[in-house]
Amino acid sequence: MAGPRKESWRKFLLPPTQRGTTQAMTHAPRTDPSQDVFHHLAARIAQSGLPHVVHVHAPTRTVAEAEANLDFDTSRIVKTIAFALRGGGLVLAALRGARRVAYPALAGLLGVGRRDLSALSPDEVLARLGVAPGSVSPLLAQGRGKLLVDADVLTIRPTVYCGLGRSDRTLEIAPGDLVAAAGGMGEVVVGEFSKG
Repeated sequence: MAGPRKESWRKFLLPPTQRGTTQAMTHAPRTDPSQDVFHHLAARIAQSGLPHVVHVHAPTRTVAEAEANLDFDTSRIVKTIAFALRGGGLVLAALRGARRVAYPALAGLLGVGRRDLSALSPDEVLARLGVAPGSVSPLLAQGRGKLLVDADVLTIRPTVYCGLGRSDRTLEIAPGDLVAAAGGMGEVVVGEFSKG
């Protein structure tokens, strides 16, 4: 399978210093709410001025699909899992794709008990975030809740690959820049909450 296409946004969408860092997206009719989410996130990351690339590829929802279908170094994939807090709060947890959430550690970082934290169902992900499972972005916490980034993510070099609101788009960005971009969009906590 061919690798992701590398194109650039229309020139008027990016400042001169960022031209060529974001790949072209076709503007199909917006019947899918995730397209609106994606376009919002892509615009926000472009406005941040941080170096990044948006990869265009076949729909990919899991790390296993990424390993089979994409030319990415899958050890650099960062997945984002959405959780509900008892009482209605939202938490996004970003961690290396091959790792699992250590629930007691995640709950401890949030200052809640383990029973106060539950992963969102696929229907809840769509209803609360406007994206399908496998498309959750760490940048979606803005105005919705808190983002926790596993400390292990910051050890990935030179860049990470993460969701951007659509299963056929992936954001490539330096891990520190991801945290900076997310911090500019909402509350971010970095801590240890993953296990092998």
